[in-house]
Amino acid sequence: MTLDNLKNSIPDYAKDVKLNLSTLITNSDYDQKVVYGCAYASSLAIGDDQITNVFEHECNNRFGADFIESVKSTVVIMTLNNVWYKYREAMPTLEMKMTHQKMRVNVMASHAGLDKILFESISLCVSAINGCNFCITAHSELLLENNKSKDYIFNLGRISSLISALSKANSIK
Repeated sequence: MTLDNLKNSIPDYAKDVKLNLSTLITNSDYDQKVVYGCAYASSLAIGDDQITNVFEHECNNRFGADFIESVKSTVVIMTLNNVWYKYREAMPTLEMKMTHQKMRVNVMASHAGLDKILFESISLCVSAINGCNFCITAHSELLLENNKSKDYIFNLGRISSLISALSKANSIK
């Protein structure tokens, strides 16, 4: 299935999702690696095979196999981090909330083979899907410190929200 086929398969009750797919993905003014990488990562984090296949195909054609592997690495390590930090934040004492992770996250040092801004952007999208407030804050702060605008950061959340809604629309047909 192509991106156009996916768009055309969106039911009428999800017309806004179809319109947002055009605005936020296919006609976006943002860097294509950020847009398609975040859409692909969000679909992987959700676990929607149909949407994942569409965006994997798009990313592979546009950016190559190394990009695909880097996005997958980012999704996996961020899922590990998101679950850990949500768990840690729920602990009853401050001491427990400050406990070190004590798990390997070596791939983060190399930004999973991506440039730092792209890695942080994709990490933020995955954190939004996984609902980790701690990581959403941390990655947003890093992007702001690296001169990314508030609108840029909000747009990443819009992409994640769109992919989540698209998955929901497809599942309730």
